[in-house]
Amino acid sequence: MRVYLIDDDEALRNGLREVLERAGHEVRVAENGLSARRTLRDWPVDLVICDMLMPDAEGFEVLRTVRTGSPGAKFVMISGASGELSGFLDRAPMLGADAVLQKPFAPQELLTLIDAVCGDATVSGSPVKSMG
Repeated sequence: MRVYLIDDDEALRNGLREVLERAGHEVRVAENGLSARRTLRDWPVDLVICDMLMPDAEGFEVLRTVRTGSPGAKFVMISGASGELSGFLDRAPMLGADAVLQKPFAPQELLTLIDAVCGDATVSGSPVKSMG
């Protein structure tokens, strides 16, 4: 599966890329939403995993780009936001995200979520949310 991972945290981005590639996915990464939106036009994806809060273009802007240009792609919004900002992650499904995942999370949580969203598993009409 073609996975596009967008997160401004370089260590997390590199670690998750390794996890996803070991799981057999073809992965591209971006450090912000602006560069991601450019690549999405040229590289069809099956799944986008995107941080909610980033410089240049936030995750919700990327989500809008994916829903417009690649409506069949699945979208997982991730965030480490706390306090009042954490409530925005809960709103991501209303804006088109297939699932959300709160940071920090274990790599296996992400892989399980990907299977639920993209695999044969049914998510019973509502997004999966992990509070890892």
